[in-house]
Amino acid sequence: VSIINPNTCEIESTLKTDENGKALPNRYNDGIYMQKDVNDMSEQGKGYIMIGSAIPTFDLPPFTEGGSGEALTFSVEDQELISRIPVGLRPVHSYGVRNRGEFWMHSDDDGHFYIIDLDDVTKHSGKKVKAHVFDENHGKLLWDEADHLAQHGYATSTGEQVIFILDMKERKLISTFNYTNYVLPNTCGGTHAIAYSDVNKHLYVECSGGGGSLEISVMDPINPTFVKQWTDASGAFYEVPDGSYIVATNKGGNKLHVFKPQENSDESSLEFDVDVKGHPSTVSFLPISGSDDEADYIACMPLTENTNKNHMDKNGNLVCDYYGCDGAATAEDVNNGICAYDQSGRELLKVNIVDIGKARAGDAPFNGACGRCNEASNYADDECVCTPTCGSCDPDMKYESSNSGVACVDLGQVVNNGLKTATIVPNAGAVKQGRPYSYSPECAFGRTYRNHKRGGIYDASVANVPYNSIQIVNMETQKLHCAVRLDGNPSRVIYVPPTADGSSNKKESSAGNNAKTGIIGFIGAGILARIITATFL
Repeated sequence: VSIINPNTCEIESTLKTDENGKALPNRYNDGIYMQKDVNDMSEQGKGYIMIGSAIPTFDLPPFTEGGSGEALTFSVEDQELISRIPVGLRPVHSYGVRNRGEFWMHSDDDGHFYIIDLDDVTKHSGKKVKAHVFDENHGKLLWDEADHLAQHGYATSTGEQVIFILDMKERKLISTFNYTNYVLPNTCGGTHAIAYSDVNKHLYVECSGGGGSLEISVMDPINPTFVKQWTDASGAFYEVPDGSYIVATNKGGNKLHVFKPQENSDESSLEFDVDVKGHPSTVSFLPISGSDDEADYIACMPLTENTNKNHMDKNGNLVCDYYGCDGAATAEDVNNGICAYDQSGRELLKVNIVDIGKARAGDAPFNGACGRCNEASNYADDECVCTPTCGSCDPDMKYESSNSGVACVDLGQVVNNGLKTATIVPNAGAVKQGRPYSYSPECAFGRTYRNHKRGGIYDASVANVPYNSIQIVNMETQKLHCAVRLDGNPSRVIYVPPTADGSSNKKESSAGNNAKTGIIGFIGAGILARIITATFL
């Protein structure tokens, strides 16, 4: 665990093993800070970090062939790992249900939520909550502190066309809402991100596999009604903290969509689209000091774009990433890393030695993309791959992140003055692109993620370009505050609130430090990094 002072931007200490000397996991999923009583100020900043491991464990019961997932609990005050709890495999998303003192974690492998009570953080409750009909999939949870949803929550699945209705108090699945008959054919094969507005009592749900997003009324929490399919607007949905708007960061579309809930429970209006170049990740909000105006927040989103110069054209425009890197037809396309595929669209185009003349002539389907196959020396077993180093197969990535970083938007300016473009905080790091999946075309990219959290005026995001680091942006000034170099590949950031009395978050603080609050960063590659700030944020 690395504790970083954000004022000096120095790492204060590091933890790599538990009390028994066992190495901590080298990759992590979602995590959160929690304390038993959110209203007890004496507990503030002295609770737990609860997080899922992305690495299966084989030394916790039940001892199955594939291992089990693992939830880890760290004591903030003692600065140590205090429990390792077996859960279902692939516990990707997790949630702190603060008003119930519960930590919910979803297993993508068995399609259940596992619940850990803060009264006993050494085990899960033993009662799993089902969140699938037939097939276990990736999914998320929506719960809300509003009185209207005091007892009910909702879960999504990327592989089933239903919304799961949960009784949060009884910890059980009570019903499902099948939306199949309300959406366009062959769209919205599943759902992912989900948000709620207490203004109109509506859910806003991201479709997976295309189809935009869904708006669903839960005026009756256990009997949802379909409102609208937004085919051209989707993304990671979040409620603006004052409840005035719902926003969605559209990573693929390079947009921040701003929806206005209508108090009469009619369908919402898509009020604004803000251009956010660079494939924005999720959003964090900073209230503008001294303002009570509607939607007066700074919203910041770390960028996930491909910054490999080999995948840019001569004008510096990106031409190859997860959202498109196929169709090479010229030597310039090949030089820019674009792939040429055969008719399957999945396998790289090849030239058989008997067709070398066609390749040299630039005949279809080779066109100008198979220049390397003009030479017989580039053939193996009578075949030559036209673009073997395209896309993610580039053996010499040249990342250059000076023009990338974090994007911030003044939502008040969007709402009141029609601001249409985000401000880029440059030199705030970047991330290497996701590796392809088993079902991806050859040399394609996988999805790219960049975790971040707000702590006070700062937004801290992970980066591994130009080096492994936590990039800390001052949201008030929309400028880079500092970059803290790490020894491992960062993946998660968690925020720890300030202690009520201004004392250290730990029992024995480092000399000269009065740690009043914290940002926690979890990194892989053999190291778990915790960043606790030394001043009030």
